This record gives sequence, C-alpha cells and structure tokens, in this order.
Amino acid sequence: MTVTDKIGTAAARSMLFAAAVAIMPVLWSCGGRTDIEGALFVCDEYTVYPDSFVSASLTLAVRGDTVVKMSGDDVSIEIGAGHDAGGLLMEGSDGLISTLFNSVPPMEAGVYDRFTPYEIYIADGLTDVETASATVDSRIAGGEVVEIASGQYRWPVAMSDAGWGMAAATVSLMTDDAGSARLRATALKRLIDCDLKYVFDRDAGLFAGVPSGMDMCQLPEWSNAADAAVMMTLEGNVARVAGMRYVNDVLPGSYSEDFIDDVAGNIRKRLWIPNLGMLSQTLYQRPYAVAVTAADNLAQGLAVATGCAGDAMSRRIVSNTPMNENGVQLTYPDQGLSHDGRREALTASMWAIASARAGNSEAWALSYGNLVALSVSDGYAARLLQGVTLRTVFGIEPCVDGLRVRPFVHEALGDYRKISGLRYRNSELTVTVRGRGDVVSTFSIDGEVTAEAKVPADIKGKHDIEVVLSGSGNASGGVNTAQSGAMPQAPEVKTEGARTFTVSSQESGQFIVYLNGAVTELIERNHYELYNAAPVTSVSFETDVSNEYTGYASKNYMYIPEKDSVSILCSRVAPTGGRVLAKKELSSKYVESTRYKNARISFEYGSPTGGSYYIRLRYLDGLGVVNKNRQYALRILNVNGDMAGIMVLPQRGPEKWSVAEDWASMHGRTEPIAVELDRGRNVISIDYFAPEGIAGFDHDSNTVIPVALELIRKS
Repeated sequence: MTVTDKIGTAAARSMLFAAAVAIMPVLWSCGGRTDIEGALFVCDEYTVYPDSFVSASLTLAVRGDTVVKMSGDDVSIEIGAGHDAGGLLMEGSDGLISTLFNSVPPMEAGVYDRFTPYEIYIADGLTDVETASATVDSRIAGGEVVEIASGQYRWPVAMSDAGWGMAAATVSLMTDDAGSARLRATALKRLIDCDLKYVFDRDAGLFAGVPSGMDMCQLPEWSNAADAAVMMTLEGNVARVAGMRYVNDVLPGSYSEDFIDDVAGNIRKRLWIPNLGMLSQTLYQRPYAVAVTAADNLAQGLAVATGCAGDAMSRRIVSNTPMNENGVQLTYPDQGLSHDGRREALTASMWAIASARAGNSEAWALSYGNLVALSVSDGYAARLLQGVTLRTVFGIEPCVDGLRVRPFVHEALGDYRKISGLRYRNSELTVTVRGRGDVVSTFSIDGEVTAEAKVPADIKGKHDIEVVLSGSGNASGGVNTAQSGAMPQAPEVKTEGARTFTVSSQESGQFIVYLNGAVTELIERNHYELYNAAPVTSVSFETDVSNEYTGYASKNYMYIPEKDSVSILCSRVAPTGGRVLAKKELSSKYVESTRYKNARISFEYGSPTGGSYYIRLRYLDGLGVVNKNRQYALRILNVNGDMAGIMVLPQRGPEKWSVAEDWASMHGRTEPIAVELDRGRNVISIDYFAPEGIAGFDHDSNTVIPVALELIRKS
C-alpha cells in the first residue's frame, strides 16, 4: 500500500511545489520541456528519464520511496510503504522504472482472447507463472486446444490457436511440472498436426490461414473467406515454428528438425522484402503468391525475439523498419490500427525485446521509452513493462535446460538494479545486474562465478544471482526515422474480355502489374492489355502512391486459353435435386452436396499427357440460400486417393443474384489448387469435410450447390 498526502489549498500547493523543486530542479525549471542530457527518451510530447517523466500536463519524479506527481495545479506526494512478501520487487538506480514495475497489481485470470498468448509470452509467464499457467491450461479440453471463435471467420480461415504455443512454452519452461508440460505439448502437437494435414501449403512450404483479428481489419476489401484461407502470414508461421520447437523439447522427435528449419527458412526467403529490409505481413493469392509490401511489426518483433529470423536478418529488420518519436508503428505503411491501445503496448513491448536481441540500443530506447510513457497512465502497459524489463534489462530468457541471463542495459540507465522474488521452477531468485551494455564480464550464483550465464534448471531454494556487465559488444545499427503514409486500397479492376482490363484508384494513377506473381511493369494509365499470353497467366494490379507506398494487389484474374481448360458438370456424375432449391425445375438441374447426400462427388478425367494442373470447383452457393450468417462451406479435394487440399466455398447470398441474368451464370469459383495428374485415367473427388475439435460446428450449414469441376492445364 501507499500513503498519499493530497494538498488541497493554494498555500499548501506552493509549499509542496517548493519542496519538489528542491528534489528535482532540472525537471520543472523549463516548463515541462527538459534538457535531453541523461534522458532515456525524448519527443515533442514528453521526456522519459530513468527516474522521472515530464510532459506538458504531467510530471512524475521518483527519489527513493518518494514519488512527486504534478498535474496542472494538483500536486501529490506518495510515500512507499513496503511490498507484499514473496512478490516481485525491483530496486536500483532507475527510480521511475522501479516504481512503475512495483506498482502493477497481481494478475487476475480473465477471459482469453487473441492477445493473451503475447501477454503471457512477454510478461505474465515470468511475473505470475501460476496464474498464467492456469490461463494456458484453460485452453485444453479433452486433450485438444479449444478453438476461440472470434472475428469474422473461423478455422481454417482465421486461427488464433497456434500462438497459444508461445504461451504454453513460456509457462512450461518456468515451472517444474513435467506432467502439465506434456499435456500442453500433446495438445499443441494435435493442433499443429491438423494444420500440417489440411492447411500446409507444400508449394510455398508455409502454413496458410490468417490470425484471428486480421480478418476484421487488415484484409483487402475484395477478399472473402476463400482468399483469407490461402494467405500465408508471418505471425501464423512464426508461431508454428516456435510451437514445433517447444513440442520437440517436451516430446523429442515429434517433428524433424530439418522440417522446422525449412519452414523458418521459407519465412526468411518468401516473406522477405529485399528493397525494404523487412518481412512481409503476408503472402496471398493463388495460384501464384504475392507478398504484400506491408510489415506487421508485432509479428516482425516475434520473428526476431524467437530467433526465427536469424541474427543477421534480425539486425537488418530492427534497423530498417521505420520508427518515429512514438516508437515503432503497428504496421508499415499504416493500416489504420492506431486506435488499438493493447496492440500498441504489445508492439512496443515486442519491439523492445527484439531490439535487445538484435543489439540495437537506439531502437530499444525508442520502444522502451514509449512503453514507459504508456505505463505512466495505463496499468496494462505497466504489466507488459514488467516483462520487458525482465527480458531485456535483466536478460531473463527461459529455455529447456535452464534460465539464460543476458542483460541489455542502455547507457542512459543507472549502473545498478536488482529484482527479488522471481519464481523459477523450484527456486526463488534475486537477480542483481551491475554496469551497462550487453557483454557479461562475470556471472555468479551465491557468489560462485560460473563460465556460462545460466541458472541450471534443477536449482532449488533461494539464491542470489549477480551479473556484471562491461560495455557493449557490437555497433548498435541505428534506426530508420522515415515517416509512414497510409496504405492505399487495392485498385478496382474491371474486365473487358479475357485479356483487357480497366484499372482505377482514388489514391493514385500509377499501378504495378503482376504476372504470375512477379512484378512486370509500372503503368501510369487506366487501361491494360495482356499481350502474347498463350499459356495460362494470372494478372493482378497494385496501387502505387508516389513510388513510396503500395498495398494489397487486386484480386487475381486468370487468363486461360480455351484449349487448356476442361469442365465436368456435376449433374453428369451425381444425382440432382435436394432441399435448398425450392423450385423443382431448378432442383432437378442442380446437385446439392451435404453430409447426407452427395457427400462425395467423384469425377474421372483422362489426361493425354499427365503433368501439372490447377483444379477448382464452380458453384452456385455454399451454405444454402437463406441464412447470411453462415459464411462458408468446406470440402476436401482428393486426387487419385491422395488429399490435395481444402476447398473453402464462401456463401454468395442473394446479393450475388440477379433476376435479369441466367442464374447458372452467376457462379463463384474456389481458389485453384495445384495438383499433379497421371497420364491417362485420374479419379478426382470432392468430399464433405467437417473439422474436428470445432465446438458448435453446424453440419446442416455445410451445404454446397456445385456446378462443375474445372481442370486447367498449367502450360
């Protein structure tokens, strides 16, 4: 508890103000704007010192146990009155940071959402491992990870479950509970195995599907469930790499280390934007993936913090990604997420951890200073500040064989800090860090110097850890201070025949042309004609704003020569009729597929030469015609007995129909799936599919009205 003495009269305010000036003459001598000497972080709106915070509306200074706060005419003094025994407590040269650290109330177990895994990874898994463990374990039911239905879509389109593995790994590494760790790893393995079977894109070597939340605010306007389902995001793939490594730690041999390294390598290869020196937020489109030239900095920070990006790439990411006086942006270019306060605090936290790992002191100061500023008035940010301080300033990093201690202390900080009451497995640790930099001079446990800066996993009881630093080992790398503009909308594209397109945008008259997923040219006109396109060619367009910012490309258009396309009508191979189409003259012409009728529709195709094909399904609607809340149906494509992929069929609904047109012409198409066909006879089937482990899945809604199977020879 603290004892607060509030001063209510003008005379008392004057007396206190005089006392405060004596305590901190520099801070209040220039009307809220201070000299930057000794500051950790400075911007136009505020200045962060290791022992004080100053802005135009608030001054907060800390001297020992005394906190002086001035907001307008309101001045108060708070005197520290001790802390609960056994709780985390920080002390040292940096009074403001210690005060913010110690002011965070105990964590309460709450409702789990898409940000919770990050919160546990960054902070709660270190600061309150018991509560964090209970939160993690609440996600497991019947040995499986319980799906969270949030956002617009659900599995396999939007998935928040892979990130749960980061939280599970953190709490398991911090506790000595092998049974719980095994249960978590087993449940996570089931989840990843399911994703490997159904949503792993073997051509790209990455997992598809978007993280929960992205489907609401970060997708192009033209996208639907099918488009989102084939996206391969940085966040989702980094989380799975980290998850597979954790599973292997607990259940050795579950996944090939070469396979995990291959996925991490494909992240670095396929999501890397060389001219920007950043990792793309997502790969999207079929049959040829395009990388959006936008970075999700929470995901980038995670890639660096978990080692998925590699050391050299991590240094480039941190130094190349634009930062301004408010720290790293949520996305670059801006995608309109600045209203999301929790995401802002999480991004600042993850970027500070990433900056420390990359050895970039300037980027760390910007991120950490921004987080301190948020923590002054926001308890959520202060909770994250606890974790970031432990992970960077104290260098706490749990691993399978112990607790690594690799501090990263900025030169503006003091040369002494101590944390007590840190619970690690069967021990309680007091960790003292002396000096600045990131080079460990000596590391000792209870006064005994050891060669490696690591606390052994089998340590028991109370122990004192001391780390002495001797400066920085590497050049920092600096930061990119380029300002970010808004990410433009995807252009509107109209087709005027198989080869001719009209492109328009309210933001620019310049467009990048993609042919088969590769940048082909930059045009400054609204008309484009595809010349010399004898083979199958995919075409899409991207808005370019002043050669600085681009966004998502338009939806992909496929030019398909007539000789390379074959359609097999479903009515030729399956019984027509059903319940959805009320008019008998319609139902007698079309096929309905449910779990009871036409659950498998089989086709035979004789390929003259065999080889590479694309297969997609033309359909009138998914999920019936009466309920707009039913968003998509799922089917499995099988080729010659082997699963080729999932087909996601978004509901089209009445808004896609017109009485002025022939109903059969108003069809949709699934995203093309690349397959290899044998020369001669091939058996292709479209099978009813309902995912396991999805609570409340509505089988009756999983209805499709397929028209024809389309086979496109890849020339």
